[in-house]
Amino acid sequence: MHRLLFISLLYLYWSGLHAQVYQGLQVPFNLGRFGNISPITQASGLAIDPNGVSLWTHNDQGNPSTSLFKFLPTTGNQMVTIQKEVNILNVINHDWEDLAKDDIGNIYVCQIGKNCNENSDPQECPNRFIFKIHKVPLATLNHPDSVSVTPQTYFFKYPLTGYDDNNCQSGDTVFVNSEAAIWYNGAIYVFTKNIWSKPTNNCGGWVNGYTYYFKIDLTEGSSMENPIVATYKGKINLKANPNDIAAEYQVTAAAISPDESTLALTTYGRTWLFRHFTNDSFFGGTSMYVDYSTTGSDTITRGYEGIEFKNNDYIHLCVDGVNGRISGLLVDSIALWIKQDGDTGPGSLRHAALCAGNGDTLKFKSSLILDTIHLSSGPVVFNDDVRVIQSAGQTVFIESSTSPVFSISAGVEIMFRHLHILSGVSDQSGLINAGSLYLEDVEITHAGSQYPGLYNSGFLSLKGNCILH
Repeated sequence: MHRLLFISLLYLYWSGLHAQVYQGLQVPFNLGRFGNISPITQASGLAIDPNGVSLWTHNDQGNPSTSLFKFLPTTGNQMVTIQKEVNILNVINHDWEDLAKDDIGNIYVCQIGKNCNENSDPQECPNRFIFKIHKVPLATLNHPDSVSVTPQTYFFKYPLTGYDDNNCQSGDTVFVNSEAAIWYNGAIYVFTKNIWSKPTNNCGGWVNGYTYYFKIDLTEGSSMENPIVATYKGKINLKANPNDIAAEYQVTAAAISPDESTLALTTYGRTWLFRHFTNDSFFGGTSMYVDYSTTGSDTITRGYEGIEFKNNDYIHLCVDGVNGRISGLLVDSIALWIKQDGDTGPGSLRHAALCAGNGDTLKFKSSLILDTIHLSSGPVVFNDDVRVIQSAGQTVFIESSTSPVFSISAGVEIMFRHLHILSGVSDQSGLINAGSLYLEDVEITHAGSQYPGLYNSGFLSLKGNCILH
């Protein structure tokens, strides 16, 4: 056994660009059904109640009503408890698709779908290119005497300018089919499912497989004659694989976490998480997705048309249709758990490191206690400040015989706790640090004698029993 050696060496592995990371299969757990005789026949949006337990939803136009329903999830396939129904006055449900909630106690019913579409009879669907957002206070909805409420309505339309392909003419109309919306920083953001526009010139230059998003400023005084003009913000390709079907990439609902750090989008077959973005550049950070499964070995598509965060770590989903269901997912089980001992792939250490951002903590599933993670495609690198920890007495081994195990870049702060690093490479060190590295009860076993187990050219802090063999 030798003392730890600290030798300055500028040896950096620069991290690559953030990628769309596949995190494997997720089995949503069941939180109850609406039942065959429930007034909730096509649940299409979700919003958490201020009590933190109940949820609000509404029906889609397929089974239209103008009510909001408050219900209490349960477990398994038991029937949920409907706690309240409140009618929204002076409105028609022309394709209510999602609910959004602001930070001062209001719900927004988003009439943003396509059922009042370009092929509709104008007598049935006048002004079909004008969309509506109905604002309702939760305090009014929850008042013991409330059976109906009059909303404040915002009218909006989609722009003819600002697109990546600015080929729209003054006589064009952009008709958008959206089913997903969030409230963020005083505005509603809408994420498209698919789009129809003037077919002769594809006004806006839409591409299949992408979701496009728009900002709707909630300007007072809008009307059918003077609607708010949405602002185009950007797009992202959700067709992760060439053979993906529409149910896997067409967005059906959206939610943002209470701390506004994570945007979640659902399709019928997947959940997408977007993290580490700046302001409303939601697609500018890291992204990851999971496929829905019933067994953990199959993939499914199901009518998920509502999504909402219960808290920063927990997502609710709802399935539309008669006898629809409520489901749940744990966010950190998608993003922050290391689940398998392979070099790459969903649940691997390398994948988790790629997904992690400032302040994240990566943990190991219990199945990896005293197991060895084998690396074969270069050192693990981090894009941001991250902690990788394990409980005392439950060491996880991380091994590489072809390269250093970890490479910490300048400007990055990393903490390792209760890990055993096994370095089988003789012509390099097992751990290379040019950033800020905090080690607590970390053991490094290094095969070579020409280079020390740890090369350090940055800041290093040791705590507990740190050993180099």
